Amino acid sequence: MICAVYRSTKRPNTYLFLAKKDDFSVIPNELLKIFGRPQLVMLLPENKLDKVPYVSKEKLLQELSNNSYWLYIKPEDENLLKQHHEYLSRRSMHE
Repeated sequence: MICAVYRSTKRPNTYLFLAKKDDFSVIPNELLKIFGRPQLVMLLPENKLDKVPYVSKEKLLQELSNNSYWLYIKPEDENLLKQHHEYLSRRSMHE
């Protein structure tokens, strides 16, 4: 099996995994409206699915088998600027 991975044009860090490339007929219309126009990111063979960060290969294969798609929203990256400001604020309080 080859899995097609698409990025959302409307929502950052949001991806669709499809069991069949360009088969958007399996995606609910409301989800497609929210997702925006899918942009193909890559094609992944089954033996590479375990390399997808934050996703278990078993979960992904189960979703693709049951629904032919899986919506993935990547956890937000830490805001390093905010962390730095908090650090500076704490530091100035102790001086």
